[in-house]
Amino acid sequence: MSTTNKQKGKAQQGETLKGGVRVSPWKHPRYRWRVSYFSGEGNLRKRFQKGFQTRGEAFSFAKDRQQHLIRHGNHDHEITGQERHAVIAFRNILAKLPENTHSVSLYDLVLEYKTRVGISRCSSTIEDLIGEYLHSLEARRLSKSYIEATRRRIEKFAYDHEGEKVGDITSEDIGKWLYRLEVGDTTINHYRAALLQLFNFATKSNSISSNPVAVLEKIKTKSGEIGILTPKQAARLLIHSSPCIQAVVAIGLFAGLRRSEITKMTWEDIHFEKGFLEVKAKNSKSAARRLVEIRPCLRAWLEPLRQTHGKLMPTEMIYRRRLNDASKAAGIMNWPNNALRHSFASYHLAAFQDASALALEMGHSTTRMIFQHYRALVTPAEALSYWNISPNENGERISEIA
Repeated sequence: MSTTNKQKGKAQQGETLKGGVRVSPWKHPRYRWRVSYFSGEGNLRKRFQKGFQTRGEAFSFAKDRQQHLIRHGNHDHEITGQERHAVIAFRNILAKLPENTHSVSLYDLVLEYKTRVGISRCSSTIEDLIGEYLHSLEARRLSKSYIEATRRRIEKFAYDHEGEKVGDITSEDIGKWLYRLEVGDTTINHYRAALLQLFNFATKSNSISSNPVAVLEKIKTKSGEIGILTPKQAARLLIHSSPCIQAVVAIGLFAGLRRSEITKMTWEDIHFEKGFLEVKAKNSKSAARRLVEIRPCLRAWLEPLRQTHGKLMPTEMIYRRRLNDASKAAGIMNWPNNALRHSFASYHLAAFQDASALALEMGHSTTRMIFQHYRALVTPAEALSYWNISPNENGERISEIA
C-alpha cells in the first residue's frame, strides 16, 4: 500500500483518547465524524455523542471534552488501569490485616488525603495572601506606621519567595530565610513576629491548616543595660540643637514620645494652657489616645519656639542630619539606641517613683517593661538635675549640672 493510501486509511479510522473519549467515522445524513463518551456513574451513567463535518473539528471537541472529564474525576469517565490497580492493592492490604482491626473504606482514605494536601494545592500565592492581610490591617484601622513596618518585612519575604503557594511554604523554608538575614537579633525577631501574624491570618482564612512560623523559636537577645544620656549630655544636646529640631528633642527627652508619634504631631497637639501634650489615637503605636504632662523644664524649652499651627518635625533627612550635628557638638560620641525616650523613662521613674503613671505616659499597657528596663538605672540626685534642665534667654542652661 502506498504512503498516500496509508494516510487516507488512517484518516478514516477512529481513535480513543485518554479518559474514554472516542473519535470515529459516522455514517450520518449530516455528519461524517462522531465524538462519543460516557458520563455519570451507576444507574445514571449515560453515553453521549456529538456529530461533526470534519475530523479536525471532531478531535478539537474531543480533546476539550477529555480535559473536562479528567478535571472532574471519575464521575465522568471510566476507571483507568492505574485506578483499578489501586483498588486491588487496597483490597489486598485489607485482607492481610488482623480480624479485629478497625475497618476503613477507600473513600475515607481519599478524604483524609484531601484534608492533608488539598489545602496546599489550592492555596493562594504569597503575594495574594499579603495583599489580603494588609487590607485587613487597614480595615482594622491600625496605625499607618505599624502597617508600613509590617508591609516592609513581609514583602521582603515575598520578594524571595515570589509565586510560591502559601501551603507549600514550610517551617524549614521560613527558618532558612529568617536566620540568614544580615540584621541584628532583635530585628530578626521583628521579622519573625510579622510573618507569624501573616500566617496566623492564613490559618484563619483556611489557606493553610497550621502556622509554619509557630515552631520557629525567637532569638534570645542580650538584655544589656538601657543606654541613656547623662543630664549634662542632655543639656548640651538641647543647647546645640538647631531651632528646627529643638522642640522635637525636648519632647523626646521630657515627654518620652516615640519619634514616630512626634513625626505626626502638630503644634495644635500641644495644649499649653491645659498643660499636656495630646497623642491622638491615629498617631499612637498602640492606637490609643493618651495625654502627657508638660513639666516646667519642657515648657521652658517649648515656649520660645511656640507656633500656632504646623508640624513639629522637619523631614526625616533634615532631622537626622541636625541631630547628628548636635550630638557631635555636645560631645556625645556613642549615641545610645532610642536615647531620648529611654532617658525620659529612666529619669522619670527615679524622680517620681510612679511606674503606673510612667507606663500610661509612655503608652504601655502594663508596668512590666518599666521594671524590666528602667528601674534603678539612675540616682535620685541625677534625676533632680535632669528635670531642672532649662534655657535662659541666651540659650544657656540655668541649672547647675554636676
